[in-house]
Amino acid sequence: MSFIPKTGSFEGMKSLNKSAIMNLIRLQGPISRAEIAKLTKLTPPTVGSIVSELLEADFIKEETGFAKSQGGRKPIMLTLNSSNYFIIGIYGSAEVITTVISNLDGEIIYSKDREVWNTPSEVEFLTMLKECIQITLDENDLLHSSIIGIGVAMHGLVDPENGIAIFAPHLNLSNIPIKKTLEEKFSIPVLMENDVRALTLAESWYGKGKDVSDFICISVGRGIGSGIVLNHKIYNGVYNSAGEIGHTIVDVNGPRCKCGNYGCLEAFSSEAAVLERVKRGIRLGRDSILAAEMNEDTQWDIEMIFRAAEKGDQLALESLEESGRYLGLAIANFINIFTPSKVILEGKLFDAGDLILSPIRTMVERSTLKSSPGAEAIECSTLGKKGMAVGACTLVLRSLFKPGGF
Repeated sequence: MSFIPKTGSFEGMKSLNKSAIMNLIRLQGPISRAEIAKLTKLTPPTVGSIVSELLEADFIKEETGFAKSQGGRKPIMLTLNSSNYFIIGIYGSAEVITTVISNLDGEIIYSKDREVWNTPSEVEFLTMLKECIQITLDENDLLHSSIIGIGVAMHGLVDPENGIAIFAPHLNLSNIPIKKTLEEKFSIPVLMENDVRALTLAESWYGKGKDVSDFICISVGRGIGSGIVLNHKIYNGVYNSAGEIGHTIVDVNGPRCKCGNYGCLEAFSSEAAVLERVKRGIRLGRDSILAAEMNEDTQWDIEMIFRAAEKGDQLALESLEESGRYLGLAIANFINIFTPSKVILEGKLFDAGDLILSPIRTMVERSTLKSSPGAEAIECSTLGKKGMAVGACTLVLRSLFKPGGF
């Protein structure tokens, strides 16, 4: 089933009209045929024909409405039949593959994580993606015919048009043919996007960016990325690399980043950077309650730093504060350039609360222009890491309901 309309033809226009009607039913249902014709400016026969097709395909359903006046005939209203078709969303990172199912309302009805323990080869990673999707189909007893599409949110540089992961730095893999591989395996249309841009799309539909024309979404984890929304549209850039805030230089004399440059934001403010600063301080003789954890068998994680900081550990507090300052500097630069209404922050790092948010806001207030939105523009995402997979589903929903739009 292809959900991407072919524009520039009668069938293309019909598909676009069909998407417009479905989107109107999604947003304003229950709604009558007459109201659809009025709002879309399509003729009643055109609306009637398309509605009949959508009813036959079980995308929508009829229900009896309420009469507007006593004794009036009850109108037939249309609503989305959201539980007849589904979308599979998959988020691929170096640590975990998250697979979800959503209905046509964007509601997540299934979610499963698979940890990625070792750095896989291209074949191994593609095999894991296929296995995750097959398990999802099997565990939910879903027919291929009920799946509208598969959305993939992939970390690193992505070519959305061809569905290729150009460079996945934390997997050390290049040119992974994800779309081609999954479509050959499952015969289901596949859409793909960078993970943070997918998250940004989810924020615009369901999160803190809903109905916001201009905002920036910044995700901090093993790496740092961002999505930019200008005039209700995600800005990809000509080379699909817009928003690589993690590799903007915040200190030319800073530490070496994994990308090869020195002083990247990622080298100061990622989870790995926070952990490495604490470890380096302990190696240099700094007092810390985490010194006892310095052995080869300990698996360090960011929660260890949070716990130490909450107990007043000065080294942990300083590491979080330094990450916050540099993040705040980068955010201030973004605000000065784009003047967004909101800056949405996502990542486990922000679970530290004011320990990380206070230095961010202080730096933003200090470094933004007076005419720009300041620290009050900063908010934390409510979607969390599942937002990447939600965004993957939203890629498909956008093509179904708003082809070519945001």
